[in-house]
Amino acid sequence: MEILKEIEVVRPQIAEKLAEEALRGEVDAVVAFHDGDIRAAITTLLLDCRHLRLQLALAERGMSCGMARGWRPTVERV
Repeated sequence: MEILKEIEVVRPQIAEKLAEEALRGEVDAVVAFHDGDIRAAITTLLLDCRHLRLQLALAERGMSCGMARGWRPTVERV
């Protein structure tokens, strides 16, 4: 990822293409893990999202505002 950050500064189009290729590979890996069953892959990813949102909510409740200099975790993407 460090290399992508360096490339992004010099050539943003190349960095974007590399990021798309990396994501495509990850998607292929998830589908392959589920033996080509797209529905099972999506179900697993949704369950993972649900679990991570719960973990984030728990972290938010247990974290003081001063601990991260005012930053608070949020469930929604900005």
